[in-house]
Amino acid sequence: MPSKKPVEADAGSAGDQTRNALISTAIVLFGAKGFDATSTREIAAAADANIASIAYHFGGKGGLRLACAEMVGSRIQAVVGPALRSIDPGEDPSAAQAAFERVIMAVADFMLGQVEARDIASFMVREMGVPGAVFDKVYADFLLPVHRRLCVLLGLATGHDPESDLIRLGTFSIAGQVVYFRIGHAIVARRMEWKEMGPGEVEAIKAIILSNIRAFVETHGKQGS
Repeated sequence: MPSKKPVEADAGSAGDQTRNALISTAIVLFGAKGFDATSTREIAAAADANIASIAYHFGGKGGLRLACAEMVGSRIQAVVGPALRSIDPGEDPSAAQAAFERVIMAVADFMLGQVEARDIASFMVREMGVPGAVFDKVYADFLLPVHRRLCVLLGLATGHDPESDLIRLGTFSIAGQVVYFRIGHAIVARRMEWKEMGPGEVEAIKAIILSNIRAFVETHGKQGS
């Protein structure tokens, strides 16, 4: 079921508030039900907006879907962007590994510790399985540049070509752990007998992901070999 609280958006003029409310609500509903199964009437009602406002602000449901992708991308860029821009490991493998770990841990803090991340993850998982304009935009504007930068760090940390199959797939496998723990939180919590996903539980998950990063570097690293 969709969460009761939609993804938060910045306040502004009445028009901006309506636009942001529609985007936030659509992210929740598209993520929970899928694009085709969600009607514009349903979105407008949940956002407490006039149905005509969807056409006014976005040109229709397709435009709203694209706006949702842009907001999701901006949310995640706000988490990883500053960390990636501030990183300059030079040619130091240890510094590169530490930087890679910092970025993944920042993503984990956001994805596992923020309520809005549940809807963002659901939206992204659905959209990434449907090739089209939204997939292309999210891939080109967010996924590709972030993945490439992480590959550079992991490649430097292990001594491998950042564009090798090993590093590209390794980066996906590590980042994918964070996504799984977000979308599979109910399964994890039940199996672990956790009543909630609180700070202690998040730290336990982060520790496992961190150990997996270090195991990957140790297993595949060329330094000292």
